[in-house]
Amino acid sequence: MKNFFLALFLVPMLLYTQNKLPYGIGEYSAFDISFGGITVGVAEIEIVENYTIDSISTFHIIGRGKTAYFFDWFFKVRDVYETYLDTAKIIPVKFVRDIYEGGYEKKQLYKFNHLDSLVLTTDSSYKIPHNSQDMLSALFYARTFNTEQLKQKGSFVIPVFIDEENYFLEVEYMNNEIIDTKWGMINCMVFKPIMQEGRVFKDVDKMQIWITDDPNHLLVKVETKIWAGLIKAHLVKYKKLKYPLSISK
Repeated sequence: MKNFFLALFLVPMLLYTQNKLPYGIGEYSAFDISFGGITVGVAEIEIVENYTIDSISTFHIIGRGKTAYFFDWFFKVRDVYETYLDTAKIIPVKFVRDIYEGGYEKKQLYKFNHLDSLVLTTDSSYKIPHNSQDMLSALFYARTFNTEQLKQKGSFVIPVFIDEENYFLEVEYMNNEIIDTKWGMINCMVFKPIMQEGRVFKDVDKMQIWITDDPNHLLVKVETKIWAGLIKAHLVKYKKLKYPLSISK
């Protein structure tokens, strides 16, 4: 469950930037997470407000994940991720993580100094590659991609700073697929994530991601195989998208 909630914030880190942002203040999306046809948890992501840090205008974005009440008895999850994303450069200025996962608790605070290629934590500093992302900011950086460049190149690599370490996530474009949703049929791009062995995606062939092939580039669906079966996440609610979702009945 822990890696799956993390995947919701990592999976769309795959694309190229362009000038016009496909999102704005108030955008909200919610996902049901299921296993064997049973809802085991929910996740949500929201662009809450504009917030200024050190004279930098940022989007304050919050992602939350939690298990359903019944499954709290087995493995309770209450995760909160916050990023403060530079509205001009689409790179993180600050990242906050506060998680509770089956009795395990962790709090993190990162301050990004991109000019000096550093991340400052509460007790140390770390060198980072150029334009590194955190696990939530990467979603919004990725959504500024150019669709045609993406399909021609086939895959992209983005540096991400996680748990005081630098990682490089490569995401491979597979194909387009029209999927059935509660609103109708949506044309999506399908991706497969690739990351270092032993970190987050241990078996990359077992996870796939669906992103709308429209100006929103919205995460719609995630599937990942585990030893016991298939875990799925699918979009169940959205509001204040910048563009109408491309739906065919």
